[in-house]
Amino acid sequence: MSVSVKEALDRILMPRSVAVVGASKDPFKWGNMLLKAILKSGFEGRVYPINPKEREIEGLPCYPTVKDVPDDIDMAIIVVPARIVPTIFKDLAEKGVKGAVVISSGFGETGEEGRRLVEEIKKNAAGKVRFIGPNCMGVCSSPAKLSALMVPFLHERGEVAFISQSGGYGLQLYLRASAMGVGICKFISSGNEDDITSVDYLRYFAEDPDVKLICMYIEGLRRGREWFEAAREISKRKPIVVIKVGTTEEGGKAAASHTGALSGSDRVYDAAFKQAGVIRARDAAEMFDYIKGLLYAPLPKGNRIAIVSNSGGICVETTDALVKNGLQVPTLRREAQEEIMKLIPPFGNPRNPVDLTASLNLNSYLRVPDIVLGEDYIDGLIMVGLGTTLMHQMFPELKPEEFMDIYKWINQQLIEIFKKYEKPVLMINPAADIESEAVRVLEEAGIPVYMTPERAADVMAVLYRRRRYLERVGAL
Repeated sequence: MSVSVKEALDRILMPRSVAVVGASKDPFKWGNMLLKAILKSGFEGRVYPINPKEREIEGLPCYPTVKDVPDDIDMAIIVVPARIVPTIFKDLAEKGVKGAVVISSGFGETGEEGRRLVEEIKKNAAGKVRFIGPNCMGVCSSPAKLSALMVPFLHERGEVAFISQSGGYGLQLYLRASAMGVGICKFISSGNEDDITSVDYLRYFAEDPDVKLICMYIEGLRRGREWFEAAREISKRKPIVVIKVGTTEEGGKAAASHTGALSGSDRVYDAAFKQAGVIRARDAAEMFDYIKGLLYAPLPKGNRIAIVSNSGGICVETTDALVKNGLQVPTLRREAQEEIMKLIPPFGNPRNPVDLTASLNLNSYLRVPDIVLGEDYIDGLIMVGLGTTLMHQMFPELKPEEFMDIYKWINQQLIEIFKKYEKPVLMINPAADIESEAVRVLEEAGIPVYMTPERAADVMAVLYRRRRYLERVGAL
């Protein structure tokens, strides 16, 4: 009886036991790095090193083959030369191992001989073993406390599943994500996708209750029509964010030599993504920006956005960016303007964008957003936050711990105001890259922070387009 993709991925991402086939004592070899990463990541299941030349590795008994292991094995990680992999799969099938991750390279990406090896693997697997890869970097699962990568890194929390056809770059993005305010609970380096493919991952994570958003790094799709048909249904329930590379002829050739993927026409991909409700990012920074907005912020009911800033220059730049994205910056009602003018200097602007000026008045900083968000014709707000560097100038005499207490208190007042309204609020902090504590205070409360007006405006536009799409397909 053939093993289903779901059963195999359940075993791979939530295993009770793992075999590392090709485990090594050499600290510079993959077989050692993977084994140590699994042990150091806190995995609580059984781990079996497999190597016919060793009796013990990292303090664990070592077995010649998986068939020699006295217990059941949920999944195997394979890191041996390509020519040996087909034989390993014969052993896996006989042992009853249902899921495998093939790290080894030297398959379809190398030419005809590599493709022959893949067919031999599938023949020996006989439908009893489903596999990720080959030519990949591994997998991570925070719920399972499993980091089967070169490094023992896990996100403490997260609601994102990330699938990457690029191994090395995908790993770097996985490691980088937490610093960008994105928590990834499950990561798959999918490699050549010679068995389990992108559409399988899409369907699997669509039903995973741990996952609220699916993101993918795509070089090409082997089952393209099937992927888009699945995405069209899944995107009604969960956002799908993708980076699609290989957009030029030269990039397409690079993708083919890298993972054997056929990249296809970029215009066709772009049109299909839009029809399926898939959100396309141009690069990693944009991908993380979109993910934060989609996870944290409610969707705006319309395209009318307010701006509140202590800088006239940022007001202008944010207005330009919103309008270029097809959003509106409506003038506030006279009554609202009069209320705002009671709180800001005479040379401030109450119209929208609202310029609080650089007077650093906390009263206006805390009360104006409440007035603006309370206007029923305003669908969202972009606000320039007071970063820690600027606020230090307001309280220079305070000790660092005293200052942070005040900073957190001020932001907590803001957060309580924002939460009163079911409207997206995005914060701009031009110093976000060097003020990690300031960003953390807001993002832990679900308020995404961006470094530039353009990035915040792009995200607000993505939220609006997501709302329009869901309305169009009857999913709201």
